[in-house]
Amino acid sequence: MAKTNSIGSVIDCACVIHSTAYDWEYVERLHNMLQRNLPKEIRMHVYTESTRHVPAQYIKHALKEWKGISGPKRSWWYKMQLFNPEFHQGPLLYFDLDCVIARDITWILDCSPQQFWAIRDFKHLQNSNVQILNSSVMWWDTREFADVWHKFESQNINDIVRQFPGDQDYITQVIEYNRRRFFPDKYFESYRWQTLDGGYNFSRRMHYKPGTGAAIAGDTSVIVFHGQPKPHQVSDPLIQQLWV
Repeated sequence: MAKTNSIGSVIDCACVIHSTAYDWEYVERLHNMLQRNLPKEIRMHVYTESTRHVPAQYIKHALKEWKGISGPKRSWWYKMQLFNPEFHQGPLLYFDLDCVIARDITWILDCSPQQFWAIRDFKHLQNSNVQILNSSVMWWDTREFADVWHKFESQNINDIVRQFPGDQDYITQVIEYNRRRFFPDKYFESYRWQTLDGGYNFSRRMHYKPGTGAAIAGDTSVIVFHGQPKPHQVSDPLIQQLWV
Protein backbone atom coordinates (compact mmCIF):
# COMPACT_ATOMS: atom_id res chain seq x y z
CA MET A 1 0.00 0.00 0.00
CA ALA A 2 1.35 3.42 -0.94
CA LYS A 3 1.85 5.66 2.08
CA THR A 4 0.64 9.25 2.18
CA ASN A 5 1.64 12.32 4.16
CA SER A 6 -1.55 14.24 3.36
CA ILE A 7 -3.44 13.22 6.51
CA GLY A 8 -3.55 15.99 9.08
CA SER A 9 -4.18 15.86 12.81
CA VAL A 10 -7.91 15.20 12.32
CA ILE A 11 -9.50 12.38 10.31
CA ASP A 12 -12.74 13.22 8.54
CA CYS A 13 -15.14 10.28 8.79
CA ALA A 14 -18.62 10.02 7.30
CA CYS A 15 -21.84 8.08 7.34
CA VAL A 16 -25.19 8.37 5.56
CA ILE A 17 -28.50 7.97 7.40
CA HIS A 18 -31.61 8.39 5.28
CA SER A 19 -35.22 7.32 5.76
CA THR A 20 -36.02 4.68 8.42
CA ALA A 21 -33.64 1.80 7.65
CA TYR A 22 -31.47 2.63 10.71
CA ASP A 23 -32.07 4.24 14.09
CA TRP A 24 -29.84 7.13 15.20
CA GLU A 25 -28.21 4.70 17.63
CA TYR A 26 -26.25 3.34 14.66
CA VAL A 27 -24.58 6.72 14.08
CA GLU A 28 -23.53 7.01 17.71
CA ARG A 29 -22.12 3.50 17.84
CA LEU A 30 -20.18 3.96 14.61
CA HIS A 31 -18.75 7.19 16.00
CA ASN A 32 -17.69 5.38 19.19
CA MET A 33 -16.02 2.54 17.25
CA LEU A 34 -14.12 4.98 15.03
CA GLN A 35 -12.87 6.89 18.06
CA ARG A 36 -11.65 3.68 19.69
CA ASN A 37 -9.90 2.33 16.62
CA LEU A 38 -8.23 5.35 15.00
CA PRO A 39 -5.10 7.03 16.40
CA LYS A 40 -6.15 10.64 15.82
CA GLU A 41 -9.06 12.91 16.56
CA ILE A 42 -11.97 12.25 14.23
CA ARG A 43 -14.48 14.69 12.80
CA MET A 44 -17.80 12.94 12.09
CA HIS A 45 -19.80 14.03 9.04
CA VAL A 46 -23.43 12.94 8.91
CA TYR A 47 -25.13 13.07 5.51
CA THR A 48 -28.88 13.06 6.10
CA GLU A 49 -32.24 14.69 5.44
CA SER A 50 -32.47 18.44 6.00
CA THR A 51 -35.27 17.79 8.52
CA ARG A 52 -33.33 15.38 10.77
CA HIS A 53 -31.93 16.73 14.01
CA VAL A 54 -28.19 16.10 14.30
CA PRO A 55 -26.41 16.82 17.63
CA ALA A 56 -23.88 19.66 17.59
CA GLN A 57 -20.90 17.30 18.00
CA TYR A 58 -21.44 16.09 14.42
CA ILE A 59 -21.13 17.97 11.12
CA LYS A 60 -24.47 17.78 9.32
CA HIS A 61 -24.75 17.76 5.52
CA ALA A 62 -28.31 18.13 4.22
CA LEU A 63 -28.81 15.71 1.35
CA LYS A 64 -30.52 16.75 -1.84
CA GLU A 65 -33.72 14.71 -2.00
CA TRP A 66 -34.53 12.66 -5.10
CA LYS A 67 -38.16 11.89 -5.82
CA GLY A 68 -38.87 8.15 -5.64
CA ILE A 69 -35.44 7.32 -4.18
CA SER A 70 -36.05 6.22 -0.61
CA GLY A 71 -36.56 3.19 1.61
CA PRO A 72 -34.22 0.32 2.60
CA LYS A 73 -33.54 -0.82 -0.98
CA ARG A 74 -32.87 2.60 -2.50
CA SER A 75 -31.50 4.84 0.21
CA TRP A 76 -27.99 3.58 -0.56
CA TRP A 77 -28.01 5.79 -3.67
CA TYR A 78 -27.65 8.82 -1.40
CA LYS A 79 -24.08 7.69 -0.81
CA MET A 80 -23.30 9.21 -4.20
CA GLN A 81 -23.60 12.65 -2.59
CA LEU A 82 -20.47 11.86 -0.59
CA PHE A 83 -18.61 12.67 -3.80
CA ASN A 84 -20.06 16.19 -3.90
CA PRO A 85 -17.09 18.49 -3.11
CA GLU A 86 -19.47 21.22 -1.95
CA PHE A 87 -20.00 19.18 1.23
CA HIS A 88 -16.38 18.34 2.01
CA GLN A 89 -13.01 18.78 0.33
CA GLY A 90 -10.16 16.49 1.24
CA PRO A 91 -9.64 12.90 2.45
CA LEU A 92 -12.82 11.21 3.65
CA LEU A 93 -13.28 7.85 5.35
CA TYR A 94 -16.78 6.44 4.90
CA PHE A 95 -18.46 3.54 6.74
CA ASP A 96 -21.89 2.01 6.23
CA LEU A 97 -23.89 2.10 9.45
CA ASP A 98 -24.10 -1.70 9.62
CA CYS A 99 -20.34 -2.17 9.92
CA VAL A 100 -18.78 -3.37 13.18
CA ILE A 101 -15.17 -2.33 13.75
CA ALA A 102 -13.38 -5.19 15.46
CA ARG A 103 -9.90 -3.74 15.99
CA ASP A 104 -7.45 -1.00 15.02
CA ILE A 105 -7.93 0.46 11.51
CA THR A 106 -4.87 2.72 11.47
CA TRP A 107 -3.62 0.78 8.44
CA ILE A 108 -6.26 2.51 6.29
CA LEU A 109 -4.36 5.78 6.67
CA ASP A 110 -1.39 4.18 4.87
CA CYS A 111 -3.56 3.94 1.74
CA SER A 112 -3.08 7.06 -0.37
CA PRO A 113 -6.43 8.89 -0.78
CA GLN A 114 -5.21 10.05 -4.18
CA GLN A 115 -6.60 6.66 -5.21
CA PHE A 116 -10.13 5.50 -4.48
CA TRP A 117 -10.14 2.62 -1.97
CA ALA A 118 -13.02 0.24 -1.22
CA ILE A 119 -13.72 -3.35 -0.18
CA ARG A 120 -13.80 -6.00 -2.87
CA ASP A 121 -17.37 -7.27 -3.09
CA PHE A 122 -17.95 -10.35 -0.96
CA LYS A 123 -19.09 -12.29 -4.02
CA HIS A 124 -15.36 -13.00 -4.37
CA LEU A 125 -15.92 -15.70 -1.74
CA GLN A 126 -17.86 -17.60 -4.39
CA ASN A 127 -15.87 -16.44 -7.41
CA SER A 128 -12.27 -15.30 -6.98
CA ASN A 129 -12.43 -13.35 -10.24
CA VAL A 130 -14.98 -10.82 -8.93
CA GLN A 131 -13.67 -7.28 -9.36
CA ILE A 132 -16.73 -5.27 -8.26
CA LEU A 133 -16.27 -3.04 -5.25
CA ASN A 134 -18.38 -3.07 -2.11
CA SER A 135 -19.14 0.46 -0.93
CA SER A 136 -19.52 -0.39 2.79
CA VAL A 137 -16.12 1.18 3.52
CA MET A 138 -14.50 3.78 1.25
CA TRP A 139 -11.48 6.09 1.53
CA TRP A 140 -10.63 8.82 -0.96
CA ASP A 141 -9.91 12.51 -1.47
CA THR A 142 -13.10 14.19 -2.63
CA ARG A 143 -11.10 16.79 -4.56
CA GLU A 144 -9.49 14.08 -6.67
CA PHE A 145 -12.81 12.41 -7.50
CA ALA A 146 -15.16 15.39 -7.89
CA ASP A 147 -15.66 14.27 -11.50
CA VAL A 148 -17.61 11.24 -10.21
CA TRP A 149 -20.18 13.58 -8.67
CA HIS A 150 -20.33 15.92 -11.65
CA LYS A 151 -20.95 13.04 -14.04
CA PHE A 152 -23.60 11.52 -11.78
CA GLU A 153 -25.35 14.86 -11.25
CA SER A 154 -25.51 15.51 -14.99
CA GLN A 155 -27.61 12.36 -15.54
CA ASN A 156 -31.17 11.44 -14.61
CA ILE A 157 -31.03 9.67 -11.24
CA ASN A 158 -34.02 7.48 -12.03
CA ASP A 159 -32.39 6.30 -15.27
CA ILE A 160 -29.24 5.37 -13.34
CA VAL A 161 -31.22 3.46 -10.70
CA ARG A 162 -32.97 1.48 -13.41
CA GLN A 163 -29.67 0.66 -15.12
CA PHE A 164 -27.54 -0.34 -12.11
CA PRO A 165 -28.33 -2.74 -9.23
CA GLY A 166 -26.76 -0.36 -6.71
CA ASP A 167 -24.38 2.52 -6.08
CA GLN A 168 -21.34 0.24 -5.88
CA ASP A 169 -21.97 -1.12 -9.38
CA TYR A 170 -22.17 2.44 -10.68
CA ILE A 171 -18.99 3.52 -8.86
CA THR A 172 -17.13 0.47 -10.18
CA GLN A 173 -18.00 1.48 -13.72
CA VAL A 174 -17.37 5.23 -13.58
CA ILE A 175 -14.05 5.22 -11.69
CA GLU A 176 -11.36 4.02 -14.04
CA TYR A 177 -9.54 0.83 -13.07
CA ASN A 178 -6.20 2.61 -12.62
CA ARG A 179 -7.74 5.11 -10.17
CA ARG A 180 -9.32 2.62 -7.78
CA ARG A 181 -7.88 0.08 -5.38
CA PHE A 182 -9.26 -2.72 -3.22
CA PHE A 183 -8.41 -2.82 0.45
CA PRO A 184 -6.70 -6.14 1.29
CA ASP A 185 -9.40 -8.83 1.66
CA LYS A 186 -7.89 -10.05 4.94
CA TYR A 187 -9.06 -6.98 6.83
CA PHE A 188 -12.77 -7.47 6.15
CA GLU A 189 -15.31 -10.18 6.86
CA SER A 190 -18.90 -10.73 5.85
CA TYR A 191 -20.78 -11.46 9.07
CA ARG A 192 -23.11 -14.09 7.63
CA TRP A 193 -20.62 -15.63 5.19
CA GLN A 194 -17.39 -15.61 7.22
CA THR A 195 -17.84 -14.57 10.86
CA LEU A 196 -20.95 -16.55 11.75
CA ASP A 197 -20.85 -20.28 12.62
CA GLY A 198 -17.49 -21.07 11.03
CA GLY A 199 -18.33 -19.45 7.69
CA TYR A 200 -20.75 -20.38 4.95
CA ASN A 201 -20.48 -23.43 2.70
CA PHE A 202 -21.97 -22.13 -0.55
CA SER A 203 -22.05 -25.52 -2.26
CA ARG A 204 -24.05 -27.08 0.60
CA ARG A 205 -25.93 -23.87 1.49
CA MET A 206 -25.21 -24.16 5.18
CA HIS A 207 -22.67 -22.98 7.73
CA TYR A 208 -19.62 -25.11 8.50
CA LYS A 209 -20.14 -25.04 12.29
CA PRO A 210 -23.83 -24.38 12.98
CA GLY A 211 -24.58 -22.96 16.39
CA THR A 212 -21.00 -22.03 17.31
CA GLY A 213 -21.54 -18.27 17.02
CA ALA A 214 -19.20 -15.55 15.82
CA ALA A 215 -15.45 -15.97 15.48
CA ILE A 216 -13.20 -13.29 14.01
CA ALA A 217 -10.01 -14.06 12.09
CA GLY A 218 -6.78 -12.56 13.41
CA ASP A 219 -6.33 -9.84 10.77
CA THR A 220 -9.97 -8.82 10.49
CA SER A 221 -10.58 -5.15 11.26
CA VAL A 222 -14.17 -4.74 10.10
CA ILE A 223 -17.21 -7.01 10.00
CA VAL A 224 -19.79 -6.05 7.39
CA PHE A 225 -23.45 -6.88 8.01
CA HIS A 226 -24.63 -6.75 4.40
CA GLY A 227 -28.18 -8.08 4.06
CA GLN A 228 -29.73 -9.60 7.17
CA PRO A 229 -29.36 -9.73 10.13
CA LYS A 230 -28.22 -6.30 11.32
CA PRO A 231 -26.05 -5.75 14.44
CA HIS A 232 -28.96 -4.84 16.73
CA GLN A 233 -30.62 -8.16 15.86
CA VAL A 234 -27.61 -10.27 16.89
CA SER A 235 -27.32 -11.58 20.45
CA ASP A 236 -23.84 -13.07 20.08
CA PRO A 237 -21.71 -11.74 23.00
CA LEU A 238 -18.71 -11.06 20.75
CA ILE A 239 -20.71 -8.74 18.51
CA GLN A 240 -22.39 -7.11 21.50
CA GLN A 241 -18.97 -6.41 23.00
CA LEU A 242 -17.74 -4.68 19.85
CA TRP A 243 -20.89 -2.83 18.78
CA VAL A 244 -20.99 -0.23 21.54
